[in-house]
Amino acid sequence: MGIITSVKDEKQEKMNKGITLIALVITIIVLLILAGISIATLTGENGVLTKANTGKEETLKASAKEKVQVAVMGSFGTDGKMDLDTLNKNLNQVEGIDKEKSKLPITSLPATVLVDDYKITIGEKAQVIVEGQNLGNDDNKTLPSTADTKPFLPEGAQKIEGTNLDTGLVIKDSNDNEWVWVEVPKSIYSEVTTSTDYTEIETAMQNYASNYRQSAWVDTFYSTEQHGFTNEIEYNNHKNSMLESVFENGGFYIGRYETGSETPRFLASDSLTMPIIQRDAYPYNWVTCRQAQEKATELTTGGKTTSLMFGIQWDLVMKFIEDKGVKSQEELKTNSTEWGNYNNATFAITRGFYTTSPTISGSWNQVKVTTKYTKPSSTSTLLTTGASDRNSVLGIYDLAGNIWEWTLEKSSDSNNPSANRGGTYNDFGAEYTASYRGYNTMVQSIYYIGSRVALW
Repeated sequence: MGIITSVKDEKQEKMNKGITLIALVITIIVLLILAGISIATLTGENGVLTKANTGKEETLKASAKEKVQVAVMGSFGTDGKMDLDTLNKNLNQVEGIDKEKSKLPITSLPATVLVDDYKITIGEKAQVIVEGQNLGNDDNKTLPSTADTKPFLPEGAQKIEGTNLDTGLVIKDSNDNEWVWVEVPKSIYSEVTTSTDYTEIETAMQNYASNYRQSAWVDTFYSTEQHGFTNEIEYNNHKNSMLESVFENGGFYIGRYETGSETPRFLASDSLTMPIIQRDAYPYNWVTCRQAQEKATELTTGGKTTSLMFGIQWDLVMKFIEDKGVKSQEELKTNSTEWGNYNNATFAITRGFYTTSPTISGSWNQVKVTTKYTKPSSTSTLLTTGASDRNSVLGIYDLAGNIWEWTLEKSSDSNNPSANRGGTYNDFGAEYTASYRGYNTMVQSIYYIGSRVALW
């Protein structure tokens, strides 16, 4: 009997252990489920921590918005109208405002300021809108792309406009200079096998933009005095780096605005200060083609190359605008009056400065735009950069008119080899169109010629 009892006890003990093990496993599973529920409750889309972070974010945004609203509401005069001088004074007192990146003083509305790292727009009717964080936002690091074009983002730069490539992609680099992507479809290179087939790449580009080419005008070395390149090899190496980059990326950037200066330039003897590509800047005129190229290289950013445009690049810009359906060949080649700053054009100037009497001495006689000013036809009016949205296309300002822009192309005239494009404020839009080629001597430096920079 003792032996039987011992066997039963042994079986019972094993059964109890089995039950205990099963219970333990079940307990662990239940705990894991509960833990998962707890983690989700804390960190999920509607979790406690997520809601707390979201709540904090909304509080910060609301605080930034309120600061600007207080400044705006205190800027109305007794006549019920917004006084921009008072607004600027109030904004300067806002805690957390980035005065440099906000580009104070504001000269017209709408305008965007940066408060506590949030972009806040003040509308034409004094409405205040928070657009989201300006810094550290992943959306500003993600660029639209297609199989035909894959824009790059220089180190330290961010996207500021453009959800798709058909409306214009604009980026701002770490120096606050602004650039617009020009698409050159990868599909045009049917005869190209590698990125170092430079001749084939250039030929494909020329064929693609053939409607904007001009016989005997070529991207070739002429002399050191013309562009600053020491010899033909250096010039060609520079051009080849451009060809390779455009081929690989399906495009390149150009300055959103003409190359600018923070102060007006009056004479060729004025000091050659640091250039900028920003709104409300004075055109960087009174420079030779060589000086313009030397200043262009100072805008290098994020490990990329900056330079005056080659002739083929200007042609590709024209083709890009045509392909996007924004301007027709006629508006680019035959008559650019309706979208350029020409003598015979009339349009609204909404910001910056203008002068109606630029002279050979370079005197600006500048007028600050405080309210909308309508430029009359048959008037030569030089503008600061980005003064009129009417003169922009795909985010690019003043390709047509305002001032001539130097390029690295050699003209067909050996006595005047330095090529420039686009016409001036003193010209007529039906004669000096956006695609028009002009030429001057290598030592030409005058108030109506400046430049535009490319980035690759």
